[in-house]
Amino acid sequence: MKKIIISLIAAISVSFASPAVMGGISYKFGKSDNDLSGAGVTAKILSSDKEKKPVVGAGVTYYPWAKDSKKFGIDVSAGYTFKKGAVMGGWDFLQNQPSVSLGYNKGINTDDKSQFVDGIQDARCSASKKK
Repeated sequence: MKKIIISLIAAISVSFASPAVMGGISYKFGKSDNDLSGAGVTAKILSSDKEKKPVVGAGVTYYPWAKDSKKFGIDVSAGYTFKKGAVMGGWDFLQNQPSVSLGYNKGINTDDKSQFVDGIQDARCSASKKK
């Protein structure tokens, strides 16, 4: 099961043209003795860094106040981006509970050519030609 989830995270991260990384807070819904046991810190890979677009993502969450031994979670979620942030809702496979998260996202530059201007570039040096 863990290999499938790790493969899914890797596939999401490389299958999209402009992925993003998100860091933020998360909350899992379900049985909890107090309100803080469901709260956690999350890091996700999102399908797009574009603003005001629907996205899918996968990530890991650490629940520091969880009372049981399950302090980590791996989730797949869907959501919506806004200016420098995203809100996501999904399913945590290790916790076996639904979760929501909110955080700051930043695009990952995977295109090495992005530092150059698009279009045809023409550089001629006709002065060095010998006749």
